[in-house]
Amino acid sequence: MSDAHIRIPEAERAERAAKALAALKRWNGYDPTAVQHQGVDSELDRRLAQATGR
Repeated sequence: MSDAHIRIPEAERAERAAKALAALKRWNGYDPTAVQHQGVDSELDRRLAQATGR
């Protein structure tokens, strides 16, 4: 099984996401509102579903 098929525990995924968001904020000031964040999450879900044929 390739690394692409390994599921990351939710807590670890959330921790990685928080670290990435903090790094983006320090780097370029990226600080989305809750509505913007939800929109990005929805778009990512849509693209993943399209890529995986779901």
